[in-house]
Amino acid sequence: MNSKQIERWSPWLLMVATLLVWQLLCSAFQVSEFVFPSPVRIGEQLIEFRGVIAAHAWRTYWVTMAGFGLAIVVGVLLGFVIGSSRLAYAAVYPLMTAFNALPKAAFV
Repeated sequence: MNSKQIERWSPWLLMVATLLVWQLLCSAFQVSEFVFPSPVRIGEQLIEFRGVIAAHAWRTYWVTMAGFGLAIVVGVLLGFVIGSSRLAYAAVYPLMTAFNALPKAAFV
């Protein structure tokens, strides 16, 4: 194998090695599935509950897209109003400055 192939395969090999070590640790030390489930058990549960997981994932996707679409519409309209009116800019500028000073993770 040359270095390009090793570089291409290394993330996959690391993932497989991690899963193998994880499974071996769970089996060797008989860790409770409630505390630290094995990858095999997680896979079994994903297959068993795939319908429920897919339904919730689909709902989450659409709620996220609706929120993103609403944010685009409100943001563009607000930007247009603020950009075209000095009064609106003067009124909103302190709020924009205050929100910009907050960490973005605080909004999540």
